[in-house]
Amino acid sequence: MKILKERFPKGTIPGQRTDGRYIDGKLWENISFLAKKVVKDMTWLTFISSSTLEVGTGKSVFAQQLCEAYLEAVRQHHNIDNKLEMKNIVFTPEDLIERSFKVPKFSCIILDEWEDTHYWSKLGMTLRKFFRRCRQLNLLMVCIIPNYFELPMGYAISRSIAMIDVKFDDELNRGNYSFYGYAKKKDLYLQGKKTQNYNVVKPDFNGRFVDGYVVDEKQYRRTKYLDLAKKEKKEKNEKSPNQIEKEIFRKVWENINKEEKLKKLKISIPILSSIFGRDRTTGYKWLDDDEENGEIDSRELESIINTYDSNRDNSEVELEPEEEENDE
Repeated sequence: MKILKERFPKGTIPGQRTDGRYIDGKLWENISFLAKKVVKDMTWLTFISSSTLEVGTGKSVFAQQLCEAYLEAVRQHHNIDNKLEMKNIVFTPEDLIERSFKVPKFSCIILDEWEDTHYWSKLGMTLRKFFRRCRQLNLLMVCIIPNYFELPMGYAISRSIAMIDVKFDDELNRGNYSFYGYAKKKDLYLQGKKTQNYNVVKPDFNGRFVDGYVVDEKQYRRTKYLDLAKKEKKEKNEKSPNQIEKEIFRKVWENINKEEKLKKLKISIPILSSIFGRDRTTGYKWLDDDEENGEIDSRELESIINTYDSNRDNSEVELEPEEEENDE
């Protein structure tokens, strides 16, 4: 079926055959129901994962189209006209709660896929804080994650309303998903977790989605990769115990060379190294090492973006399923 026919007349979207944006009818029924009920002090949590490859299946595109359709359903049911914008998308759990208070009520938050060494602990902690503070914001929260079975049980089963498996087909084509509602995702989690098997439970339904970001693609990609680049830089420069010790060593050496009383003690680098329980080579190295400031300059950012743009996969999913050509 088609929605948003007035916003997207024929020719607005590349490859479009009729007015509007395509959405699977069964998916529309489900999200329209949630949009109708959200005014009852509810915040809906949905997870998007992939049973094929963890990356490249189109989860971000699907999440944006899902939220766009949900906001259209909110408009139809409650005459509240919110749009999906970059402010509705975050890339780390740390930003999730703060941003949830800045987007309009009855809107959406997408936590786009990210991963680090503390991935699941940060996600679990963020979700706990979110639901303590944010239930009455009446939001649809969509979390894109690499593996549904790694979720804490409470959020996988009782806190979330649905799980959607966005995946490749047998020919590695994008644009396919399986929808697990409240009951089915519980069975999937309990029966499939041990063997990491998404096939142990049949979904409520399978569907197709089309290519195309909702927000400006160039802005989305730049924002995402700037955010991830900053995060990687920050992680690289987080201070380890060894780095803290190095800084103290440098500070002590600096004070020795500033204070006349300390100069008279004639403390050399080898002696200071011995005081710190290190050999002289380590002491000299600590004083010679350059420190990185953790900032990303414009040339470094441009290099990151250009490298990504030159290497990314440009393959697309089908723009509109054939059966929708004459849909009105």
